[in-house]
Amino acid sequence: MFRSDGLPVWADRHEITADVAAHDHDFLEIALVTQGRALHVSVDGDHSIRPGSAVVIPPNQWHAYRECEDLVVFDCFVAPELVHTTLPFLDAELPLMAGLHASTLPLPQRVQLGSGDLSAAIAELYSMSDTTSGPRSRVQIIGHLLIYLDLLSHAWVAEDSVERRRRAKLHPAVSCAVKVMEDDPGRLWTLAELGALTSVERTYLVRLFQRDLGVSPIAYLNQLREQAAARLLVQTDQAVARIGAQLGWGDAGYFARRFKAAYGLTPSAYRRRALNGQGWDHYPTDSEPTEQ
Repeated sequence: MFRSDGLPVWADRHEITADVAAHDHDFLEIALVTQGRALHVSVDGDHSIRPGSAVVIPPNQWHAYRECEDLVVFDCFVAPELVHTTLPFLDAELPLMAGLHASTLPLPQRVQLGSGDLSAAIAELYSMSDTTSGPRSRVQIIGHLLIYLDLLSHAWVAEDSVERRRRAKLHPAVSCAVKVMEDDPGRLWTLAELGALTSVERTYLVRLFQRDLGVSPIAYLNQLREQAAARLLVQTDQAVARIGAQLGWGDAGYFARRFKAAYGLTPSAYRRRALNGQGWDHYPTDSEPTEQ
């Protein structure tokens, strides 16, 4: 995947004419859409992508493409050791990179570039992938990578400020409860515990969640667990029941029903489709057996 000269960074342009089944890599991937449209599918759901859409996928995080229409993606692949050893300052300098490690459940970071930044980003990607002008130094290649990451990070900061403003509008009790549940989704949180932590009466906390987020605290917790379960099903070979248990669902049958309600597939069917390279247009019938 990486350069023949041993530098652990590479960029390549791909025309995607059909759905791409769920897959993951042991390196950081940055996918930049330069043409067409599609749905990018990952543990955080389905997201429409179009020219200028960039998705930064953490190592070992699965993703897929579907409903592709004339899709062209310029991928940049970066080995983790390049970030951790050669470029350890990136987390401090680029908020986008720090955002990849800001949660116990690392999720793809999504950026939308304007036309000017998109052109500049494409130029840096071509510079990284060009082999026609002879060998270039590691400094040159890493320099182009840093400029590209800086472009993405500036756009990410602008978008993230909107999200921070949204979060700032949340009631402090809601913000507090959201953080503790996101930090430990497998814990058997109760309304009484959350109420005590946030210093509000539990029925009032439910009303605040419904007002600010549109769901109850326990429904929000279940969403976090479903996302974590989807990631573990694709990225590990742990037994289905074990995954459910470590996320707070000790009853395997109940876990299977919760997961199917969220994703339209039982946990085992979800894992099979992801790992066997099957499409995502089939959903099991109600007669599919419940997993134990």
